[in-house]
Amino acid sequence: MAPSHYFLAIGLTVAFSIGTVALHYEALRFISSIHPRRWSGRANIGVLICAIIAAHCLEGLLFGAGYWIGAEWLGLGHLTGAAGAGPLAYIYFGLETFTTQSLGDIFPTGPLRLLASVEPLVGLILIGWSTSFTFILMRRNWRERRDGGDER
Repeated sequence: MAPSHYFLAIGLTVAFSIGTVALHYEALRFISSIHPRRWSGRANIGVLICAIIAAHCLEGLLFGAGYWIGAEWLGLGHLTGAAGAGPLAYIYFGLETFTTQSLGDIFPTGPLRLLASVEPLVGLILIGWSTSFTFILMRRNWRERRDGGDER
C-alpha cells in the first residue's frame, strides 16, 4: 500500500473518533435536557438507560460507516472472515469492536486496521462516560427520594 493510504487511515480514524465523541456529548446533553425532574425512581432510570443504549448503538453504527467508507470508497482494506463483507458485516463489526469485544469472526485488513485499533479505546472511554453520567443522575434521584420524594 502507498504511504498515502496510511495517512487516509489516520484521517479516517481521527474524523470518526472525534465525530463519535461529539455524538456522545450531544446525546448525553439531549438526555440531560429531557430528563424530567417529575419522574423519579425506576421510570427515570429506565428511560435513561434505554437512551444511553440507543446512543451507544448509534455510535457503533457510525464506526461501521467508517469501515464501509474506508473499504469501499478509500480502498484502505476490507473486512474478511466468516460473514463476508456485506453491509450488515460493517454494522456488526462496528458494534462488536465499539463494545470492546474485539476481533472475532470478522477482521479488517490493510490500513483499515488502524480504525479497528482505536475504536475500542473510544468505545471504552464513552461507556465509562455513560457510567459516570448514570451514576450522577441516580445519586440525584436517591437524594430526592431520601429527602421526601417517592419511588415510582
